[in-house]
Amino acid sequence: MNNHIPILVEMQKLDDVIAEKLVLTESLPKRLSGLKKDVEDADNQVSETKTRLEENRKDQKLKELEIKSNNDQITKYKNQLLAAQSNKEYKALNSEVAHLESQNSLIDDVILQLMEDESSIKAQLEEELKIQANAKAELKANEDSLNLEIKEVEKEIKKFRDQRNNLAKDLPRALVKRYAALIKNRNRKAVVFNNGNKCGGCGYVLRPQVMIELQKGDEIINCENCGRMLVFHE
Repeated sequence: MNNHIPILVEMQKLDDVIAEKLVLTESLPKRLSGLKKDVEDADNQVSETKTRLEENRKDQKLKELEIKSNNDQITKYKNQLLAAQSNKEYKALNSEVAHLESQNSLIDDVILQLMEDESSIKAQLEEELKIQANAKAELKANEDSLNLEIKEVEKEIKKFRDQRNNLAKDLPRALVKRYAALIKNRNRKAVVFNNGNKCGGCGYVLRPQVMIELQKGDEIINCENCGRMLVFHE
């Protein structure tokens, strides 16, 4: 057998492990990012609801001040009624009093609705604060372990890459470059076994002569379709 083939097979085994670890280098940070996003979303929602609650309470105070202003005016008009000099003036003052009292009645209805809304907003805020607390607790419970796991995976990837690169030192430079190109462009599969009379990488049916040469193992055979390096397997 060509002495390069066993080395290439071992390199591919290491790259298979590296491929699994690389998946983790994407999934672990995504999970951590997701936990942080949950906290951010919860914070934003709580902040938004608190703002709504503050605005509601401000509206209630403004309406209460409006009623107070109307009541002050009503008192003024009623005092003027006692000193009215004519029936026309008396009716005009009575009309103003009735109008302001009608306004106050409408404002009372608005305040009642605002109070109901306040109660609903407070209930919503209470639920959102629970969600916020849970999101922060989840992040706190997992952040350190996820960061540690990410570092460990990165260390393992470096270790396996170093092992693969050490193996590659015993191969011709051109062969290493070809292997690296296949790893990059063929879904991290540069070396594959035959699957019966088919390429184990792409499923391409191998010609009988290729199968014969492959079984001999005297040279490195490439798949005529995907270009991967083929290794014979019974």
